[in-house]
Amino acid sequence: MTQMRAPRLRLPVLLALTAAILALPGPSSSALLARTVKCSRFAAPGGNDNGRGTKSRPFRTAQRLADSLHAGQTGCLRGGTYEASSGYVLEPRHGGAPGAPITVRSYPGERARLVGIIEIPRDSNYVTLSALDIEGTGGANTIQINSGHDVIEDSSITNARRGNSCMILGDTSGDGTATQLIVRRNRFHECGSPENGNLNHAIYASNVSGGQIVDNLFWNTSAYTIQLYPNAHHTRFAHNVVDGDAPSVRGGVIFGGDSDYASSDNIVEYNVIAYAQFNIDSYWEGAIGSNNLARHNCLWAGREGNINIEGGGFSRIDNKVANPLFVNRKKHDYRLKPRSTCRRVVGFDTAALLRAGAMRSARR
Repeated sequence: MTQMRAPRLRLPVLLALTAAILALPGPSSSALLARTVKCSRFAAPGGNDNGRGTKSRPFRTAQRLADSLHAGQTGCLRGGTYEASSGYVLEPRHGGAPGAPITVRSYPGERARLVGIIEIPRDSNYVTLSALDIEGTGGANTIQINSGHDVIEDSSITNARRGNSCMILGDTSGDGTATQLIVRRNRFHECGSPENGNLNHAIYASNVSGGQIVDNLFWNTSAYTIQLYPNAHHTRFAHNVVDGDAPSVRGGVIFGGDSDYASSDNIVEYNVIAYAQFNIDSYWEGAIGSNNLARHNCLWAGREGNINIEGGGFSRIDNKVANPLFVNRKKHDYRLKPRSTCRRVVGFDTAALLRAGAMRSARR
């Protein structure tokens, strides 16, 4: 697999442009956002699933909203909490089409909180979930993706340490393969129960091909931030910020395989990964994966080391050991201070750009 090196962007220029764009005169952010997002159907905590799904007569549940959408349509959840009545708070029973996904998102300027399990099942392709606060109940993995061309973006994702992983991509037992998905600009936190040792992850990339996991923040994960195991292929983990410290027993990134599968052709690049047991690791029960690559990452303070090469199965190029100098790690402000060496290594400050572009990202 040929990998293209991502361009190194100059942070001062990017931040100056971002600030200039946000400072331009014109309508308020909420007004601009409302004008940009076109809601086809609506739901609200006080709505009625027997209603018409209009703004004045919204549905009550996220499930009914998703069921009502056709390819290319957006369903908007008004602010408030939506809880699962029986297991799943959302399970899209159909998807969209190329260039025309079905989208479920918060109403512009408001925030919807989904409490329960979300599954995008096999053949429900082209589904986008955007700008949501998602909280798993611990009975299963919080977000389960077994389909193709899905997007999870601009959301806060947790299960409040109740157990299981915050996201699982595909399932080798036969439920499906997650293909060509995008997970971007999210905040993963308090994923899994520390009582479950190394079993609960922020992202469990189990059976995935062609994933893009980019521009996310991770903290307080019970086990690995991302486990590329056992059958992850052609998946890119890039421009993420990982705080792998306690309560995590692992915390970092691992390439791996079991007795039947071996993850191959994956790339981990331009990330800031700090305070994990090993910031980058590998583990193989049978065959060893091939063409996995870790490059241009900024690594710091791995409790047992920054890169564990004992297991093999991945190459290492131009990774740098340097203190990221987070602005306020205790408050999960993972912006990099101006003198941080990591800025030059990874190309730009993901946390700063997420903060500066929160409103612009939410309307995409």
